[in-house]
Amino acid sequence: MAFIVEDGTGMADANSYESVENADAHFAALGISAWSGSGEVKEAAMRAGTEYIEIRWRGNLKGRLQFPDTQALLFPRINIYDEEGRLLSGTPKELRIATCEYALISLSQILMPNPIVDSSGRILIEESEGTGPLTETKKYQAGYLLARPYPKADSLMSVFVKSSGGATCYV
Repeated sequence: MAFIVEDGTGMADANSYESVENADAHFAALGISAWSGSGEVKEAAMRAGTEYIEIRWRGNLKGRLQFPDTQALLFPRINIYDEEGRLLSGTPKELRIATCEYALISLSQILMPNPIVDSSGRILIEESEGTGPLTETKKYQAGYLLARPYPKADSLMSVFVKSSGGATCYV
């Protein structure tokens, strides 16, 4: 699969919000050595970070698609403003950095793993077994967590996400 970075024009075949070269520079500037691997590994990670944004935040983003009939990804969008009221366009810096941060996480774990469920359908979060009959323990999650929290990247994405406490106005 070709690695194609969205350039802010609503490309029909884009599959990443950021380039490997810019991710390399981002992590080098922060002194983060965990961002490593071949170019192909990093491209796959950038695709995974972008895919995570596409799945996790779809339906919760402010504004609307700029080129709804042609663009492959959720950005560029129109009618999105930052906290200071500045209009955001193309692929904003926060989006590109969030993509890098999710990509880094994807090098060591699955960003959106399938939950482990028991035969009753409850989500199992901890299980231990011992040698005796009284040592078996199981802990279940209350409710269902749709997505794991990734504080740094999620915080970067917050500027684009509709507030759950109020209505979002579309112009």
